[in-house]
Amino acid sequence: MRRHILRLAGLAMAVPFMVAIEAAAAQSAAQPTAAAPARAAPAADRIVLLGTGGGPIARVGRSQPATLLQVGDRSYLIDVGEGTPRQLVRAGVRPSAVDAVFFTHLHLDHTAGIMGFLALDWTDRRQKPVKFYGPPGTQSLVHDTLEALKTGELIYRLQIPGLPEMSTIFSGHDLDVTAAREVYRDQNVTVRAVENSHYSTMHMPQTDHGIDRAYSFRFDLPGRSIVVTGDTGPSRAVEELARGADVLVSELIDLDSVLASARAQQAASGIDQKPLIDHMEKEHLTPENIGRMAAAAGVKKVVLTHIGTARDVEAIDPEAIRAGIRKHYSGPVEIGEDLAVY
Repeated sequence: MRRHILRLAGLAMAVPFMVAIEAAAAQSAAQPTAAAPARAAPAADRIVLLGTGGGPIARVGRSQPATLLQVGDRSYLIDVGEGTPRQLVRAGVRPSAVDAVFFTHLHLDHTAGIMGFLALDWTDRRQKPVKFYGPPGTQSLVHDTLEALKTGELIYRLQIPGLPEMSTIFSGHDLDVTAAREVYRDQNVTVRAVENSHYSTMHMPQTDHGIDRAYSFRFDLPGRSIVVTGDTGPSRAVEELARGADVLVSELIDLDSVLASARAQQAASGIDQKPLIDHMEKEHLTPENIGRMAAAAGVKKVVLTHIGTARDVEAIDPEAIRAGIRKHYSGPVEIGEDLAVY
């Protein structure tokens, strides 16, 4: 069951691990009377959907894709869509509390928040280095973003004594993954990744950083497991990665609205949209696709995020989505909203 839905208008989290980011939050009636420490251990492991929008589209009701997993006293961020630093603070977590970052793939909707994350985390005086893990190109992405921030970095280092060089704090690490394998381990989690089918219709060229790939991740922690699909189409590899998982955090596409939009664009511009249409049809997950995957993998719960709709579509039909999934899967299904906590 969903434990909380955190919303902008006046809700404060009644959990002892909330970080007191602002004085107003510290004074909330739902908070302990004593100020919370800057980094307190969560009372329970939790998943926070920071951003649930799909596609590189600025939306009113959904931020860009980002998911936070908190296990014990450690926090793991999966994808860094635009707006992620603000969403972290709204969830009661300082960016400096993030211990590791994982990119499922390097589409802009999953990476565009990295500049703000690096800048705001650094000026908040992060001292402990953090590494960004992801497919080939992740190291270049972090390096290039740090280069873009150099002008501001030089100014701030004159104004704020004690700030280290940004390049000593942030670094990227490319993961070359095809078959499922372990990519990270610490005292709380073991992380495995597999290449999924999000780029299956494209002929990815060789680049300076290698061949671009899209990954799904599995986080195994004591007593439970969480799989984050990232963006993918139907994939036997992801199905195997998710086998027996407690929670499947899955992307979702509203295929009808997206295809209608693509065909309207083709009619208006005269430009063939077949590559985009193929991508949407084969490299994303419809409700029926999700139901089949969840049932075959035997997952205990499905949580939907990365809600992909046409640009001008904000609302979705939750009952239609659940009905599509339940054609194949009988377990619980949650349709995610920004700042939902599980």
